[in-house]
Amino acid sequence: MEFNKDIVLTSVFMALEGAFAYSAFLPSIMTIGTFVDTPEKIKMIREGEIVGTAFLVGLSVTVAYITKSPLPLIAGLAAGGLAIGVYEYALRKAPANVANNDDTSGGYHVPLEY
Repeated sequence: MEFNKDIVLTSVFMALEGAFAYSAFLPSIMTIGTFVDTPEKIKMIREGEIVGTAFLVGLSVTVAYITKSPLPLIAGLAAGGLAIGVYEYALRKAPANVANNDDTSGGYHVPLEY
């Protein structure tokens, strides 16, 4: 099976953009672990995930259409799935969930109330 180098390179860039699409709409995972201390903030993060996903899907479909190959779409969506997994993991470890005893990691977390 022969691969078109331009399609493969474009797909690699699409995968990288898949990861960066979320960082345009969401804070870092360190910020989530430090400052996401209420259910409302968790809701805001999830709304950012939706916007990032919509942006990524639109971009991935467009690039796949232009290149006439599904490979950029697959690469972008795979990277997006990974990014969502990382953000959801960070949300499970966020102070808002730790304060509600949803986390059993035993790590140090800032309490909600002082």
